[in-house]
Amino acid sequence: MVEQKARILLVDDEENCLRALKDVFDLEDIECIPANNGLKALDLFSHNDFDIVITDVRMPGISGIDILRQVKRLRPETHVIILTGYGSIHDAVASIKMGAYQYILKPVIMDELLTLIKDILSRIEQESSASPLQGLKEPLPSGKTILGQSVRLQNVAKLISKIANTDLPVIILGESGTGKELAATAIHHTSDRAGKPFVAINCAAFPDTLLESELFGYEKGAFTDARSSKTGRIEEADGGTLFLDEIGDMKPAMQAKMLRVLEEQEFQRLGSNKSRKVDIRIISATNRDLRLAIHEKAFRADLYYRLNAVSITMPPLREIPEDIPLLANHFAREFASRFGRSTVQVDKEAMECLKRYNWPGNVREMANAIRRAVALSDGKLIRIFDLPPHLVQEQTAAQEAEPDTSKSLLLDDIEREHILKVLEITSGNKSEAAQILGIHRDTLLRKLKKYGVE
Repeated sequence: MVEQKARILLVDDEENCLRALKDVFDLEDIECIPANNGLKALDLFSHNDFDIVITDVRMPGISGIDILRQVKRLRPETHVIILTGYGSIHDAVASIKMGAYQYILKPVIMDELLTLIKDILSRIEQESSASPLQGLKEPLPSGKTILGQSVRLQNVAKLISKIANTDLPVIILGESGTGKELAATAIHHTSDRAGKPFVAINCAAFPDTLLESELFGYEKGAFTDARSSKTGRIEEADGGTLFLDEIGDMKPAMQAKMLRVLEEQEFQRLGSNKSRKVDIRIISATNRDLRLAIHEKAFRADLYYRLNAVSITMPPLREIPEDIPLLANHFAREFASRFGRSTVQVDKEAMECLKRYNWPGNVREMANAIRRAVALSDGKLIRIFDLPPHLVQEQTAAQEAEPDTSKSLLLDDIEREHILKVLEITSGNKSEAAQILGIHRDTLLRKLKKYGVE
């Protein structure tokens, strides 16, 4: 048995091989996502985190070598195993030079493959035993540390260490509350720009005209209320990092101006014809599907490709439950210190409740829940009745609800109820709901129409 659970993307155009390998991985309790062609594989890889990619070399269309190249471009820390027949050994050897971890000859000997996966997981564990963000130029600001022992968060931290000094634009993807700004802060403080400004702006918080003046600044007299000149965020970030949060909410006219900043490293204040040079690194973040926004003509493709030199995906809390105890006790200590209380920890029953909850608001929601619990606790332990009532009530209701065995549950009914629950969590935001469900927004719209949901 493989000791540590891995998440694997398995790519092969031979359905029999794909099915046989997946059956073995299922028996070994290894999470395996299959893809029968390169296009589907790259789409899955861009929307999910994988520890290992196993791919055949010779496939029609996008080959295994193409997949290797894209995987290493998007997430260099991902381990890639190449499957090859005798006729393509030359390609397999070449893939090692491109960064593949190893290649295995077909037909696959499963013991050999499982041993290789064990070696990879052992290496991941050894690499993560030390803090992946050691050697910072300066300590991260208080409360700005990425915490997590899960493979996925450790991989995020390792990727940050690798790309921090490259000056490449970075786009950070993830649901609201997953810590996208924490990741941006860590990139800045791990880089050579650590001693320079880190300037953040939420693009969704300003109307179009105000966002432009906030970013670019303005000269005296540029508009009616411009009684004096003002430095914009771009200029404030000179020498350092500009973090554009919720970049998906930026309107196309502003996107064109930001594209010039990226390409030319220069800008003009409002009301001025003078171009000003700046030296900034741009990190952006969004919880939206920008590729869908491009399709809908709401986001410029050329800006997306400039921003997306490296992408980092922050996992939702429900997908890294092993990190919940660490985070919960960290927040308990932090808020106890802020409130001038003695050390507070989460007791066993309350911790089990936290681990069972779905956390639609992710880490931000957990921080707020623990802050409330610390304030209400009357001792050194957070007990279940100190937690927000909805956490406990939701799980109690789920446990007390017994299925009606007199009725057969139809798959469509289950799917409809699940979609409605996700839409409730996202307050009706269909794009966000589609992301959580792991389907395209168009697919979600078709299902809503099918089930008569308005």
